[in-house]
Order: sequence, then structure tokens, then C-alpha cells
Amino acid sequence: MHADMVARGVLVWELTQSSAAVGGVLGARAVPMLVFGIFGGVAADRFDRKRLLMVIQSWSLAMHAIMAALILMDAIQLWHVYVLAVGLGGGMALNQPVRTSIVPGMVKKGELTNALMLNSIAINSTRLIGPAIIAFVIALTNTGAAYLWSAAAYALVLWFTTRIQMPEQEGPRSTASPVAQLMEGFRYMAANRMVLALVVLGLAPLSIGFAHQTLLPQLVSEFGRDPSAIGYIISIGAIGGLTGGLLIASRRTFPNKGKVMIGASLLYALTLMGFAGAVEVNILYLAFPLMMLVGVSQTTFRAMNTTILMETTPDHMRGRVIAATLLDSGLMPVAALAAGFIADQYGVSAGYLALSAGCLAVIALVLVIYPKVLKL
Repeated sequence: MHADMVARGVLVWELTQSSAAVGGVLGARAVPMLVFGIFGGVAADRFDRKRLLMVIQSWSLAMHAIMAALILMDAIQLWHVYVLAVGLGGGMALNQPVRTSIVPGMVKKGELTNALMLNSIAINSTRLIGPAIIAFVIALTNTGAAYLWSAAAYALVLWFTTRIQMPEQEGPRSTASPVAQLMEGFRYMAANRMVLALVVLGLAPLSIGFAHQTLLPQLVSEFGRDPSAIGYIISIGAIGGLTGGLLIASRRTFPNKGKVMIGASLLYALTLMGFAGAVEVNILYLAFPLMMLVGVSQTTFRAMNTTILMETTPDHMRGRVIAATLLDSGLMPVAALAAGFIADQYGVSAGYLALSAGCLAVIALVLVIYPKVLKL
């Protein structure tokens, strides 16, 4: 995933020299997540989660292998990138609800935050190492080699998945139709204002804010640096993610999750403003500490948000609730596309300011309609 993030941005920028095009490809990847993402939660609650994970990982492996072949044969065109982005989005629509809904069944309730943070640490470890390696590979060869690396990584993940012993899913397996199960999930969330507020709040750092990665190719370009520098910047962000993860995982209890969650989302929004300032003062090196803050705030927010959702949601509903949070990820490319257009017209700093303003607006909206979020 992280190799694809770096390689795709570099590839599309080299083909088009447009941040809007980079955002457009991200939008193509989001289409199946918006259309089918919630059904990924239905599948997670309906079928064997381990087998689903293996199918998803096999599919993603195939998508990366095809992309590598097209680039290495010098046959890659922009429409290929769009089509394969849709294919990868289909895998992601299933992956997150299936993977996340497994965790609560494998640990005690009081250890859920620590377990989620250990999972985040593992993810950020790959973010720390992967993008830097991919940047080095791209600088020496091309993006095709980066996609080969990613395909090999998925093959390794697939093998590890076969070795995992997963618990039996709690509660009876539903015999209702997938549509009926989907509607049941919507009714549950509509009746639970806290769940609805948490899902909406995720729009800030997980959708609008995370879209800032679309602007990284233009950011390094405006500073006159090689596009492969994107990988190093993302790796620095992973250091921040690891730092936040280790601090949270080391604590046995974590009170005031709501306040910590809101604070982390505010820090994310303000950090995006800092990127705009770095461009205005023409100091690229400011991007490194800012990316560390992005990593800390995003990891902390995700841990608090997911923990509260998982602690209050019954096992047979978890897949659908997590799938609802996937709608946040599906909407991310909409923000990315808007920020890309703004950056193309008015400069990359304007794109970062737009994303920051969007994050602050969502946070303010949630605090107005559900102020109890601070007491969670």
C-alpha cells in the first residue's frame, strides 16, 4: 500500500505534471470504496474473515503485479493507472472492515486500545521503511520496480495470514439478505448518535486531512527537488506515527479519550496550515517536523476513534460500523481532487490551507451537534 502511494504519485506527476490528475487517480480508487465499501462490512459480519483477508490480499497482489508489468514493458498509459486504481479500491473496500473487526475478538476489552496501537505501530513501521526504500528504488530505476516490490510484499503478507489463528466470530451468522443486513447496520448507526458523531468526525483527519498527500509531488517540485523525495517525507511521518503509537501502547489505561481525539484532530488541521507556511517562507526542511506531527496526530486520533467504536459495538455489527468509517476514506479523494485543483490554480500553499479549513469545519460541526464527544 505504501509503495503504491509513493509510486502512484510520482508516476502520475511524471505523466501529467498536474496535482489535479494525482487527485483524480485517487478519486478513481475511491469509487468502489464509496459504492461497495459498506458492503465490505456486511461481508465481514457474514463470512469467515480469515478467508476474506486471503482473497483480498491475492487480489491486491495481482493488481500491483499488472501495474509493474505495464511500466516495465513501457506500455503504461494514464487510463491504465485509473483502471487499476479502481481495482485496488475494490480490495480496500473489503480489507479495512474485515481486518479491524478481527482485533476485538483476539484481546480483552481493557487491552483494546493497546492492541489497536500495536497494530498501528506495525503499519507505521512499514510506512517508515517502505516509502524510503521505494524512493531509493525509483531514483535508481523506475516506478515499475517499486510495484514489483509491493507485489512481493503482498505475497509475504498472504503467507503470514495463512499462519494466523483467528477466533470464531461471536453471535449467530445472519441468514438475511446482504441488503437487509446493510439496512440493519444503517438503523443501528442512525439510532446511536455517538457512533454517528464518531464516523462524521473521522472526515477531518482521515478524509480531508489525509488528502494532503496528493499535494506532495507539487510540494517537492516547487522546491526544485526530485519527486523521489516524497518517499522520505512520508517515512518521516511514520516516525511520528510510531512515536504516538508507542506512547499510547505503553499505558495500561487511557482516560478522556474524547478530549484526546478532538485535540489530535485539531493538531492535524493546524499542522496542514504549517505546510502552507513552509511554502511561503521557502523552507522545505520544515516539512519534516510537520510530517512528524501529522503522524502523531493521525495515529492518536485513529486509536481513540476506533477504540470507542469497537468498545461500544457488538461483534456481529462491527464490520458494518467499521465499513461506515470507510466512507470517510472513500470521500478523501473528493477532498484531494478539490485541493489539487486549488493547488494547480493558486499554488500548493492554497491547497494546504483549503484542507486545513475543511478539517476545522468538520470538527466545529461535530462539537456543535454532539458536544458530549468531549466526555467519551
